[in-house]
Amino acid sequence: ADGCPTAVTDLTYKESFNSCSQHDDVCVASAQPAQTALRGGSKAVGDVGECKPVSTKAGFDLDSYINGKWYIQEQAVTKYLPEEQNFCVYAEYSKLDKKSFWGYTIQVHNYAQEADGTPHDSGDLLVAKQTDDNDPAKLAVSPYFLPSLAAGPYWVLEYDEALGYALISGGQPDIDTGNGCKCGDGVNDSGLWIFTRSQDRDEGLVQMIRGKAEAQGFDISVLNTVDQTNCAKDM
Repeated sequence: ADGCPTAVTDLTYKESFNSCSQHDDVCVASAQPAQTALRGGSKAVGDVGECKPVSTKAGFDLDSYINGKWYIQEQAVTKYLPEEQNFCVYAEYSKLDKKSFWGYTIQVHNYAQEADGTPHDSGDLLVAKQTDDNDPAKLAVSPYFLPSLAAGPYWVLEYDEALGYALISGGQPDIDTGNGCKCGDGVNDSGLWIFTRSQDRDEGLVQMIRGKAEAQGFDISVLNTVDQTNCAKDM
């Protein structure tokens, strides 16, 4: 937005002031929002929106959460998960033997397919760490070779092991669509997912989780169905 080179993703920030005799361009108040987007799918400078803060899962137990595979039933489009990869998507997590150089503690493994069966497997590329000592449900994910400052937020908003579901957001939604709010669709600060322990879709359970997302202020129209049929059951 300021004309600086961007390595991975642009910074999102807001400045406000009552009066000042010297200020740069981003400090100027305008009746019309600036048209330069900060990141893919994000709001423009000056577009504050009406997105309420979301809440994460209270008493989140990471060890329980990563103890088993998660099948994605619905997900929003992101740069790394386009709609054509909405087939047989799953995620699994495990503790690293030791903390990495950049402080990551969790191995992340994501898998998706295209309609013709073309696989997209993250292998051992991705890692994660908890980012808030006061909120263990806030994590961040990144390629293992990047510092944690470059990691993207991964927030567990809802999680129930007994019922076998989780609702995941790529951080705080900040784009007001008029039907709720959403995160971006780039790399970081992006995405919304419905996870279930069972690969078979339970429509009643999925609709309940969609309701929970809507109650948190999300525009759930961004969620697309993942086809979990005709997938290897031992995936």
